Amino acid sequence: MTLMAEISPDALVPRATGPVATVYLVAPPGGRTAVLKVYPQPLDRRTYSGVEVEQAKLAGLRCAPSIVRVESLDDLPDGRTGLRMEFCPQSLPDLVASGPLPIGDVVVLGQILSSVLAEAHDAGLVHGGVTPSNVLERPSGQPALADFGLALRLRFPRDLMADAAYTAPEVLREGELSEAADVYGLGAVLYLALTGRPPFPARTGEPPDGVVLRVLRESPAEVTGRDVPPALSALLLRMMAKEPDARPEAASVVREFEALLAGVGAVPGDELDFDDFRDELAAGRSVPVAVVEAPKKKPPKPPREKAAGGKSRKPLLLGAGAAVALVAVLPVVFRPGGGDTAERPAPAPVVSTPSPAPTSPEQPTIKLNPPVDKGTSVDLSWSASRVLRYAVVVAEQGSKKPKVTYLGRATRLTVQVSSGLKYCFQIQGEEAGALFESAPVPIRGASCRK
Repeated sequence: MTLMAEISPDALVPRATGPVATVYLVAPPGGRTAVLKVYPQPLDRRTYSGVEVEQAKLAGLRCAPSIVRVESLDDLPDGRTGLRMEFCPQSLPDLVASGPLPIGDVVVLGQILSSVLAEAHDAGLVHGGVTPSNVLERPSGQPALADFGLALRLRFPRDLMADAAYTAPEVLREGELSEAADVYGLGAVLYLALTGRPPFPARTGEPPDGVVLRVLRESPAEVTGRDVPPALSALLLRMMAKEPDARPEAASVVREFEALLAGVGAVPGDELDFDDFRDELAAGRSVPVAVVEAPKKKPPKPPREKAAGGKSRKPLLLGAGAAVALVAVLPVVFRPGGGDTAERPAPAPVVSTPSPAPTSPEQPTIKLNPPVDKGTSVDLSWSASRVLRYAVVVAEQGSKKPKVTYLGRATRLTVQVSSGLKYCFQIQGEEAGALFESAPVPIRGASCRK
């Protein structure tokens, strides 16, 4: 995060006014459109340092691509300070304006956001305001969590009445911002995504503090209908328990969403589509669903398997030349139905469909284009001879924990990387239980072999 030069008010386009800050769009000549969140007063030294520390910690998290981080602090001529961030065209309230999200999308969203909170909490970071307006959607379709951290919340306290339906009881009573309050907020946000309404909707003729009183005294209604898995409804209610100690930790929430992700598609009549964050939006979207890591101990060498069409399938290895001793094994991503998975390096969520369509006799091919290395990120894009469900597998020099990101039908992804390290990338595609792979592609002189 860097301190930028003064920005002219003429370059600002008003977008929204929040309880504390005003949000503008700014599009510098020849540059990309960004968001500038302007606070009513300049930041003091303590607040600036706090923001800097928080953003540095967020940048180091594995889930950083699912966080909207502050890119710079910009000064306005009138002395106010603006936080420059990437522009995300839609928020969760926009997405549910036409109705609740599909159940599968809610499970995916819950897995992504709970993973973000779990990693942040483990690093000692509290979000402090998980509300629907802070759940954003990038142009690529990736969901991301914005407005992370306590430094600005303590400097500019917000009016809790506006988001009372998504605010934990202890925050409304004592203003206590904590990890448990983050879990409550996430439960309430997912309740909105699943039902299309807040857990405590305002009632006609109700006084302004009516929602607050119900948050303090009542429990949200159980979610039923639409073949909602009982385990999902029960999880959201536990996340919104009145007492902080009764709520699960974020890491536990991640495990429960991963279990739902593996089993929700088997619910009778539940036709789920995990490929899109929103069904009616374009199919070419990038929605990371899960990260599957290889175990710390080297597993027994798995036998080669055959995908439909007779293509051999075995792990992808990354070597960084003779000087690199550690080799990262990239696990198989998708599991064809009915096979024995006892010797697999790590379990992966099953992407299931109610009635798989028969595969074409012609075996599809996947081509990974040359990666665009930008130093701290790499742009990946690929194509296939027909539409598949994709996952991106990334091996990093010296790492025993390869990362797998499930994307659905998206054909591009920006991967966060460390400058100076070597990487190997591969695209895996699935169709009716059969796995197809691109050739592995290296950057920075890495040696990839199949």
